[in-house]
Amino acid sequence: MLYRYLAVLTVFSLLLLPACGGGGGGDGIVTDPGGSVIPPQGGNDPDPGVADIRDEFLAAVNQARSVNRSCGNTPYGPAPPVSWSGNLAMAAYLHSEDMALNNFFSHTGSDGSSPGQRISRQGYPWRMYGENIAVGYPTVSSVLQGWLGSEGHCRNVMNPAFTEIGAGYAIGPFGGNPAARYWTFDLADR
Repeated sequence: MLYRYLAVLTVFSLLLLPACGGGGGGDGIVTDPGGSVIPPQGGNDPDPGVADIRDEFLAAVNQARSVNRSCGNTPYGPAPPVSWSGNLAMAAYLHSEDMALNNFFSHTGSDGSSPGQRISRQGYPWRMYGENIAVGYPTVSSVLQGWLGSEGHCRNVMNPAFTEIGAGYAIGPFGGNPAARYWTFDLADR
């Protein structure tokens, strides 16, 4: 029964992920949805939804960027590695926490904030940014694979203009699962 429930939840999550779509604006801002992440505790990261994933997430993203990849019909060559930003991670975590606590799934915060506004609140002076969100993926590996399989999300991961990232997740109810992970992944350049 548990496997059947997890299979249904995974399929439901995969259906939601592409619905986020990719985006971008003429104002130099790139915004793509993709997932919520709770920062883990440890180091300088104040919450478990960041600290417990930081090293694994950074390594997985840099591994994904290190090879040729197609995002939909757009081919990408290897992209330079990115570094971790505590400011971006906190913006990501707080958005995941907002979604989990208020039971919604959107790039718009419960206060009407955009990803750029949330990143700025954390003191990050972005020149451009992107955001991926997702819900229901249990691990860093699974959520990253989900994003790489979605054209807009994949473009964010592979965009060579992004130089720093941060991610976080929060746990809350979603689709009958009382402990779903809401992931947020913010990418930016100063």
